[in-house]
Amino acid sequence: MIFRRFSLLLLICFVFFHSRSQTQLPESFFLADSLRTIVQTLASDSFQGRLSGTAGCSNAANFIAEQFRNAGLKPVRGGDDFFWQVNNLGSNVIGAIEGKSKKEEIIIFSAHYDHIGTIKTNPTTWKAEQTRTRKKDFIYNGANDDASGVAAVISLAKYFAAHHNNERTILFVAFTGEELGLLGSQSFASIVTHDLVKAVINIEMIGRKRGNDDNPYITGPDQSNLLLLLNNRLRNSDPLTYNKPYFIQDYFGSENLFERSDNFPFVKYGIPAHSIMLTSPTDKYYHSLSDEASTLDYHAMSNIIKAIAIASAGLVTGEDTPSRIGNYEQDN
Repeated sequence: MIFRRFSLLLLICFVFFHSRSQTQLPESFFLADSLRTIVQTLASDSFQGRLSGTAGCSNAANFIAEQFRNAGLKPVRGGDDFFWQVNNLGSNVIGAIEGKSKKEEIIIFSAHYDHIGTIKTNPTTWKAEQTRTRKKDFIYNGANDDASGVAAVISLAKYFAAHHNNERTILFVAFTGEELGLLGSQSFASIVTHDLVKAVINIEMIGRKRGNDDNPYITGPDQSNLLLLLNNRLRNSDPLTYNKPYFIQDYFGSENLFERSDNFPFVKYGIPAHSIMLTSPTDKYYHSLSDEASTLDYHAMSNIIKAIAIASAGLVTGEDTPSRIGNYEQDN
């Protein structure tokens, strides 16, 4: 790959941002109705389940790029506008906000926008669906997996672009190829300057609760101190609301979630990269034709995204730096 191991900092199209609406509260950027609109678009039948490399996935990428542009993000030079081609799988969509005093250091917020397509592309999965009542539905819309995460990334982009109080550079990335083996994130993780990436917060399946439990969990919590930093920042910002740890440890150990989403390709380079999740990996809608926009809890999503924004304040200002991850692959 031509751009392997470049310094991403040097390729960001730097511009001066004008801060907008500094007094706006975080809630105004994460309204449930706004999140619902984004998810409904990405999970619509017209996108045909967003299988990587298909027209539907490309249309989803165009929608995300337009959202990034409208938020005030700028492309990263080296791609094609906001698009970074990943072989024949379509493109990662990447937008940036330049930092100030620590602009060479990078924080990444990410989610994957691809899903598994239709029954024509996943006939084996369809066989398991034949007992369901919605037999005329042929599209895996992927509302929770992971249109919910993309909605979070877009909302965070709007929030941080409006406030522009980031001393570090922030990248917002929507990955393709996750469902085919983390291929989009592997491609991107291989070309950034690893020492400059201080944290990756990947957002995955935040649209449905685990029963009544609305506390999001962080995968691989013992691999760095990111969980502690996020909870400390929340508690310090609002001791009444966050008087107990809001982000909790992943207790689905046997599911190996740390290695199953787009945080993981960054881990082998020592980057503290974790996924924030709400839904159980055994959720009945997972990879189901029933993973529709109408099944999501947008108020729960709103609370989680707001908490991520507040908890990440120290990351983007440079006050908080998670510990690096050791040689994970050899240790496990």
